[in-house]
Amino acid sequence: MRPSRSRSIAVVASSTSALLLMLAPAFGQTSSEVEALQRQIEMLQQQLDDLRRQVEGRAAPPEETARGSERPPGGDAEVDATTAAAESSPEQAPPSRTGPTTGTDQVRLEISGQINRGVLLTDDGDRNDVFFVDNDNSSSRVRFVGKADLTDDVTIGSVIEVQIESNSTADVSQIEERNAGIDGFSQRKIEIIFGSDTYGQLSLGQGSTASDGTSEVDLSGTGVVGYSSVSDMAGGILFRDGGDLSAIAVGDAFSNFDGLGRDDRLRYDSPEIAGFIASASVIADERYDAALRYSRAFGGTEVQAAVAVADANDAFEQYAGSVSALTGGVSATFAAGLRDNDGRDEGTYLYGKVGYEFSAVALGRTAIAIDYYTGSDIGADGDDGRSFGAFVVQDLDAAATELYAGYRLYDLHRDDTDLDVINAVLTGARIKF
Repeated sequence: MRPSRSRSIAVVASSTSALLLMLAPAFGQTSSEVEALQRQIEMLQQQLDDLRRQVEGRAAPPEETARGSERPPGGDAEVDATTAAAESSPEQAPPSRTGPTTGTDQVRLEISGQINRGVLLTDDGDRNDVFFVDNDNSSSRVRFVGKADLTDDVTIGSVIEVQIESNSTADVSQIEERNAGIDGFSQRKIEIIFGSDTYGQLSLGQGSTASDGTSEVDLSGTGVVGYSSVSDMAGGILFRDGGDLSAIAVGDAFSNFDGLGRDDRLRYDSPEIAGFIASASVIADERYDAALRYSRAFGGTEVQAAVAVADANDAFEQYAGSVSALTGGVSATFAAGLRDNDGRDEGTYLYGKVGYEFSAVALGRTAIAIDYYTGSDIGADGDDGRSFGAFVVQDLDAAATELYAGYRLYDLHRDDTDLDVINAVLTGARIKF
């Protein structure tokens, strides 16, 4: 095979340098002159090397030049290096990945969330108000979930979930009709999760305590607008006392004692055994809780239930739970709780709900429901609160959207007050992504 032009140039350059060095003494050159001549030769060698590289660049094989031209213009060195590695050794190329990417190939990343916006209309017995709100029954949020497989059985995950509520139904009131509540992000979950089908799950960081959600099991399909936490629809609205605004908000007087909520904690969940999962968590300030959950399907009937005990140190101890069943489109839900308050009367509540799901339109399922709540000694000793609600939710399956409308009445009796009834209507949409 005939040598390439670049190789011939290199051979000539090397031979010329060696020949000149050998002949220098024969022509009577001094050592200093020989050194000067050597430097000139080295400069010549450098020029020849530069020429060789230019020639090699122009003489690249056509197929290699074609591959290089397909790379995106202006691509950074990391992208070019990855592409080159894939071209030179296809079997070692990074595996194909879909969806969001992370800084490491070992971790899978999922991004999801929802926007839940609505219009809230209220009647406090003296005036009517209209608010444009974020629905606190199921707030707008975004989450990032990373997961990596340590072994065939053990996974390590990370969760960042933040809430973005502008004018939340929990905050708007007759005094603050706009720009109410937190202006920006608020944390929901920032945690690390070690999961195993054999040994269960260990969670460390900001997230749901073991008892969180145990009062809110609901299979009616209408939880986006109404469930056992009845204050979420209009929690910031103030009751009127004899026609004047009081300092008592709906959220102060109605509660479903749903455990210790979300907090910085260490939580353990057992593997599922016959539909049961046991959980426990430890929170700072000597707080702890434990819960037992159950989920099972019997033929065409689905049943879910949860019960929990929570100790909030010197603040309170509470016991609460809920159960829901769905069969043939008909659902029934029940929740109850007791809170042993430090230094005051025990608070109690009962909640019941019946619902029905059916296919009214081809776009998705339609769900309707009514509920009733009664609570005693929750906001203050002697309190007697009642609430009635009616709801409808229409799924739009193709758009991952729910359209909803709900009505709720709040009636609170407190000693030495004459509080008017509050009526609230909330309508809106939740879009998931």
